[in-house]
Amino acid sequence: MAAITPTDRGSRRRGRLVRPAPRACLALGFLLLAATPPAFAHDPGLSSLDVRVARDHIGVVLALAVADVDLVGGRDTLRALALESIEVRIDDRPLRGVVETVSGDGGNAVQVRLTYLGAAGSRLAVRSTVANRLARGHRELASIRAVDGRIVSERLLDANWAELDASVEEATNDAVGRFGRFLSLGVVHILTGYDHLLFLAALLVVVRRWRDVFQTITAFTVAHSITLALATTGVVHAPVRLVEALIAASIVYVGLENLVRSVPSSRWKVTFAFGLIHGLGFASALRDLGIGTSGAAVALPLAAFNAGVEVGQTAVAAAFVPLFWKLSSPRSAPIQFASAWSLLVVIAGGYWLIERIV
Repeated sequence: MAAITPTDRGSRRRGRLVRPAPRACLALGFLLLAATPPAFAHDPGLSSLDVRVARDHIGVVLALAVADVDLVGGRDTLRALALESIEVRIDDRPLRGVVETVSGDGGNAVQVRLTYLGAAGSRLAVRSTVANRLARGHRELASIRAVDGRIVSERLLDANWAELDASVEEATNDAVGRFGRFLSLGVVHILTGYDHLLFLAALLVVVRRWRDVFQTITAFTVAHSITLALATTGVVHAPVRLVEALIAASIVYVGLENLVRSVPSSRWKVTFAFGLIHGLGFASALRDLGIGTSGAAVALPLAAFNAGVEVGQTAVAAAFVPLFWKLSSPRSAPIQFASAWSLLVVIAGGYWLIERIV
């Protein structure tokens, strides 16, 4: 199957992409670069807040990614930040908190452990304004666990919704609800992961059959599922900066391949290879939440998060592939759409690559 088949008399042989008009592509390139702020290259951030109820006190563990720690001034500021940002109340009575330790988890997160004395009561309320102090769009997975470790309440907090509460006496382990929350987190992560989406779009823009679309997505899914599981469980460790740079490099590579080579109908091998790298990027979201390092169960959040990623990317593919096909029609535009799109992909990927290396 050819990637793009020009129909005019000056067309090249079948299976070869035609270079777009230089002026048009250059203009499109500058437009994309101008519209691509640095925030698009990064996830807005994830943290976790694990609240455990004991007989005479309440233990709280705040886990932040190293990058977010740097944003607030380093580890020296974490004690004050945690005490100022986290409020624990029993029956509307605020408890006094003490920072016990500030330490790394052996990975890419820093943990602050606090103790709040006086756990007698029936209604526990926890308020966290950590998200207000970090990048816009930051989210925090907050969990309250009963004395026996069961989940009492769990919610994604942000700048607009900063509180959750629970009745320890009525504690239940709502596995269905927890699966749904991590499923939602996976969908949100892929839809806001512009680098992952651009990589997938660069692959699909030259595809002309649904069978090849399915093969491409399947190869990407299998690959990133492998490294997502290995990295989340701690079997594989990779520096975050290196992973982010390699993800940007994968975008540049696919865009250039679209422009300078005869692109086969299906590129499952290169998709699988780069999918392994993207899986390490997905894993950072769960690692930032403490999944795999805090002693909590891994299987359910891992499966739910991965399913959410698949739902998100499948929805995007289903929406954009027909649009790509329409725009690639010779009557839809004066230049070859796939070539112009691939040039924009190279520009965006190159921008992110330089930013992440520097």
